[in-house]
Amino acid sequence: MKKIIDRNGRLFGFISVIDLLVIVVVAVMGFALYTKNTQMAITSTNTADQTITYQILASGIRTYVAEAVREGDQLFDPDRSSGGTLGTITDIQLMPGTKLAEFDDGTVAAAPVEDGVDMLITVEGTGLVSQSGRYTLNRVYELGVNSSRTFCTKYAEFIGTVTEIF
Repeated sequence: MKKIIDRNGRLFGFISVIDLLVIVVVAVMGFALYTKNTQMAITSTNTADQTITYQILASGIRTYVAEAVREGDQLFDPDRSSGGTLGTITDIQLMPGTKLAEFDDGTVAAAPVEDGVDMLITVEGTGLVSQSGRYTLNRVYELGVNSSRTFCTKYAEFIGTVTEIF
């Protein structure tokens, strides 16, 4: 009758116990990698993009900047160039320019701006609308009301605030 482990530390006289442990660890790690890379649970759903229409207010911008923005232009975020377009400008409304100003008595009010206009832009883009009311343009760009960001078109750059999402 043979011993299970002989004097040289071999299992049944053929393979070392340490070698066997290394083979088992490598096999378990290989199985774990295979399972991770091929058996992942479905994390995304097959949802179609929806049309998202929103408005941006740019206050007190220079007149020449407003004249460079046209209906039909694509809107971008210069900080996120890889995200693609934020949509197409469908409507532009120009109003007399105002900026918030602080007066000597400590009050703050909208004051007229010389050589400036307020521009209300309506933009139509595509993205996801979650059930919790979150909007994601191009599946990567979070859109929220009252968020103030730098926007740009092919010929103009301005700071605007998202005022409404339809």
